[in-house]
Amino acid sequence: MANRIVPVLDGFARILSNVGAVAAGIILMAMIFHILAEIVLRTFFSSTTYVLEEMIGYGIATMSFLGLGYALKEGALIRMNLVLVKLGNAIVRRVVEVVCIVAAAIFTSIAAWYFYTNSVRDFVRGHVSETLSETPLWLPPSIMLVGMVIFLIQLATYLFRVAAGHVSFDEEERDEL
Repeated sequence: MANRIVPVLDGFARILSNVGAVAAGIILMAMIFHILAEIVLRTFFSSTTYVLEEMIGYGIATMSFLGLGYALKEGALIRMNLVLVKLGNAIVRRVVEVVCIVAAAIFTSIAAWYFYTNSVRDFVRGHVSETLSETPLWLPPSIMLVGMVIFLIQLATYLFRVAAGHVSFDEEERDEL
């Protein structure tokens, strides 16, 4: 049964992670264009958009969270491989990895719940930023929440892979090289 679930979950998580990475890339491009527009406005027109710092801050935060699932899938997150390699025994290593994945999922879930409740509260109350842009304050944390959900799905995939005895993402990459 696990052998049938893992490929389906893995495919779904890969698609979501790729969508999150593309969205992060689009946000990065929007930030670059905003910075370039700001440079042109300040240099040639002695003007400004007045919201560059705010938008770049939102962009960095949302981009970081949207890229988490993709970073995990690609083995780009910092892991304790030095400790895992020293364990030697495959069963012990698998147990330690499962514990670490569950701990990461618990902490991410707590953060996701916090972001969810704050987003809902800000939406219901109609809170906006105190800047010229008056950005709805529920919007950035909602996008960050989407990134956390993608990350949680990728963590669940990783958990099923490790528990079913499949190679982890980083081992799969080493095998391809």
